[in-house]
Amino acid sequence: MYQGPGAAAVFETFHDKSDEDWLSVLVSSLRVPEISGARMPDFPSDQLQSEIHGHSGEVSLHEAHVFYREIKAYCAYAGRPVRPETAVLDFGCGWGRMARLFMKDVRPDTLYGVDSTSRFLMEARRCNPALNFLSCGLVPPLMMGPESFDLIISWSVFSHLDEFLAGHWIREFHRLLKPDGLAIITTQSRRFIAFCAEMRARRASGMKLEHGWYEACADSFTDEAGANTRYEAGQFLHAAGVRAPCPEAHYGEAIIPRNYVIKAWGHLFRLVEFLDNPVRLPQVMIVLQKIG
Repeated sequence: MYQGPGAAAVFETFHDKSDEDWLSVLVSSLRVPEISGARMPDFPSDQLQSEIHGHSGEVSLHEAHVFYREIKAYCAYAGRPVRPETAVLDFGCGWGRMARLFMKDVRPDTLYGVDSTSRFLMEARRCNPALNFLSCGLVPPLMMGPESFDLIISWSVFSHLDEFLAGHWIREFHRLLKPDGLAIITTQSRRFIAFCAEMRARRASGMKLEHGWYEACADSFTDEAGANTRYEAGQFLHAAGVRAPCPEAHYGEAIIPRNYVIKAWGHLFRLVEFLDNPVRLPQVMIVLQKIG
């Protein structure tokens, strides 16, 4: 029986599905707008998806699903499993890719996304109008009150923010999270320093870099030895790329070492995990649990 459009219908229809079956449903929804009587959210253009993620469609869904599975596993490990009543905030939600993954697990009234880019938010709202997509500024605060969320997730945002903004948003996450709530973010790994050097070498040899982001990487961490020294010292690394899409110098490429997380944020959060394993995720995943 057709249940009509909206996230509530998606939740009720697919809540009992396994995570693997849910991925199959989402992949099918790229071509089929209605599945098992539930109207599925739309997708933005491949061009907009690629602008944000570097890819689109099924590849993009698979990447998001890998992060989603890690989030759920570490939430359970930390004693805060994802439940229908879990209040989730996707920080830097883009067109709502990660929020869409949680539509199976979380009731739509507790599922939020925020982003500072208005045209991404417009697409998120157009594609998935039943969810809560809100605008945020470059700096905190958000409009939500203290202790509003159980879980804050952020894919590939802290891989771009400088130390000033990262610190402000981590403190805001602490304000927004309930006691023992979790913030799960990603950043670039130390390997990214060598990747940037590789992009420079390719460009110097006359090879065409096939993506604009690769050009930005080639301009980042040009002192490779110095960057590695700073990483070993537990310093926050940030390179403001000359081709950054934002005019502010706060945007670029960021690498956050484990020791920095402990020293700079340890008074606010317990470090549950610093997952640096490219076989599992292309970026480092940092799992933080609120203290107090």
